[in-house]
Amino acid sequence: MTGKTIVFSLITLLVAGLWSCTSDELWESPDNREGGAIDLNVGVASSPAGRIATRAGEPTFYAMQAGTQVRLKVDGIWKRISETDPVSQKTTCLTVAAAPGAKVNALSFTESELLFWDDYGTGDPDNAASRASGLKILGVAVDGKSAAPAIANDAAWENLAWNVVTDGTDVLSSDIIVSNNLTGYKFEQRNDDAARKMVFVHPLSKITVNLKAGQGFTLGSVGATTNKFEADPTVTLSTATTLAGIADPDNNYVLATGTVSIKNANATSDGTKSTVIAGTTSTTDNDITVIKQAVVYPGTQLGADDDAVIAVLNADGNIYYIKAKEIHDAITAKGGHTDFKTLAGYNYILNITVNKTGIRVTATVTDWETVNSDEVYPVINVNTQVGDAGGPVPAGFTNFAFWRSETIDADYQHEATPVINNDGTTDWTSTTVLYWTSHSQHYHFRGIFPAGTTVTQNAASKQVVEVANAGYDDSAFPSNLIIGMPEFSGSDYMCDNDDHTPVDMRQEGICARTSAINMNFRYMMSQVEVNVTSSDPLDDDYVNLTYCEVDLLNVGTAGEIALSDRSAKVTTDGQTYAMSNVGTSSVHYHDAMIPQTLVNANSSNKVRFRITVYKDDTHTERDIYYADVAPIKVRATGSLTSAPVSAWESGVHYVYNLKITKTEIKTTATLTDWTTVEASEDVWF
Repeated sequence: MTGKTIVFSLITLLVAGLWSCTSDELWESPDNREGGAIDLNVGVASSPAGRIATRAGEPTFYAMQAGTQVRLKVDGIWKRISETDPVSQKTTCLTVAAAPGAKVNALSFTESELLFWDDYGTGDPDNAASRASGLKILGVAVDGKSAAPAIANDAAWENLAWNVVTDGTDVLSSDIIVSNNLTGYKFEQRNDDAARKMVFVHPLSKITVNLKAGQGFTLGSVGATTNKFEADPTVTLSTATTLAGIADPDNNYVLATGTVSIKNANATSDGTKSTVIAGTTSTTDNDITVIKQAVVYPGTQLGADDDAVIAVLNADGNIYYIKAKEIHDAITAKGGHTDFKTLAGYNYILNITVNKTGIRVTATVTDWETVNSDEVYPVINVNTQVGDAGGPVPAGFTNFAFWRSETIDADYQHEATPVINNDGTTDWTSTTVLYWTSHSQHYHFRGIFPAGTTVTQNAASKQVVEVANAGYDDSAFPSNLIIGMPEFSGSDYMCDNDDHTPVDMRQEGICARTSAINMNFRYMMSQVEVNVTSSDPLDDDYVNLTYCEVDLLNVGTAGEIALSDRSAKVTTDGQTYAMSNVGTSSVHYHDAMIPQTLVNANSSNKVRFRITVYKDDTHTERDIYYADVAPIKVRATGSLTSAPVSAWESGVHYVYNLKITKTEIKTTATLTDWTTVEASEDVWF
């Protein structure tokens, strides 16, 4: 073969120019002698559609990396040698770097690697029929690798055992590409660019995870973006919902072993499923901090449903579980495989922005076949309820301030103001979206209405809401003050996260979960309502109540509600408080009161009603009536029993009906609206 020359071309062109350019326009004229070198154009199809050109558009191709070794098998019948067994020759070559701005590779051969037409009897007059049938050419390579896949024997060209990388090291060494489109390449077609084009395709599938370090990643050095990771993140392809679950074979879903047929340009899995670590393929992208990739066999199930986990991400110790919904949406939009199993030649891309406060995910299937999806935000979410059975809500309760802290007593931050839907769910579209920082992070959550309520820090460094007694108004603070928090029943308060030691969520907070957190809102103040009546005006004991005033003696008038447990504490006690008259009547009083005890430490009566009845508007003559509050028996609405109460509790509406006569006060009491009870007892003076 000495003295013979050849120009092999690896051509990757844009759609518009792929078929319009001739080899003479791109390269020097090839050796067209029958004894000359076999001339080929070689391109890598960027999508499955690239295998067949249609009127809808030309296939797209891209250039291999420089120095990629391509292994070729060229078969042709030469009757002089055998009428049945082809002349089969194997050779290799290396790609030459594409010119700047061009998507074209040339191939470089050593002299011993060259193949020629006359090696297949092209110039033999007795071989005309075989010459007319042309050559069958197979090719195999791994883009960017200086060593093409080893082919032990001819059978391996039809059935090559091929395992993809599962440990994250050099994952692209799995990305085999093959060509089988030239099955009758004739000497007479040597100047026909279309006829002599070797088209390489991807028989496997690829999963790409583009990670971008977002908010909070300011101390790291991994990546080229403004924010960087401190360590190279780990992306594990698994359906595990806990870290411990990654080791469970039942959570494996990636098809990782099987055979590749170069002859048929396809790959067939043997059904073995593996846990696969996606390997880092780049940390130099200016827009993507770290690129993770894995090569998988076609037929790999990307989640049985939208809620199925398909990847576990560890970014600087923060653990996130990536669900299938985004990639499902992308596949559905593209069409073609609604069973959500990977197809040959498709690259399934998840674009993930990782913040210290969470992640946001987008999904695409691109490079080989492109699909785009909408961005979604996996959020911390809550369901809301007022009272145990969905009780009455304060006027204007359409949103609330969402507070979060890692400690139970302090450090709460107002981080969002979600809207309350009619069904008790929350809508976060118009407020800050919140995320779990990691799978093991525990948070305490509180909801406060009105949303503008001020939270302060008391002398004990605990966060509280300061309150004071005031006339009751269901549309104004503090009457309408409600605070929500997660509530736990029975023994259902231990964290069930398998990734860390279980903790009491009442004290340590709730850890990351996909389900909404049920937050129960409760009124923080007590309602105290007083109705004053007397006997019939014609009766001897009748008292004219036209000029009546009701005071509370020895009562707490200011206090605070702790965010830790919604407990109330009186900070200003032993005061006289004039109850608020309702409307123009002098016999109806209604106030929002700080929840408080009605007795002293020794259980003696403390808080008292004082009813002052004036003779006229000059307030010169008066009668004064007293009654201790604690002994008055109360009865819940619908209950047959009654008993005294020693304290006013949060969320309870106490209604005291005081009948004043010249000799006595008769009392009845009810608890209504929020929690309903009734009470009655004669109180003598």
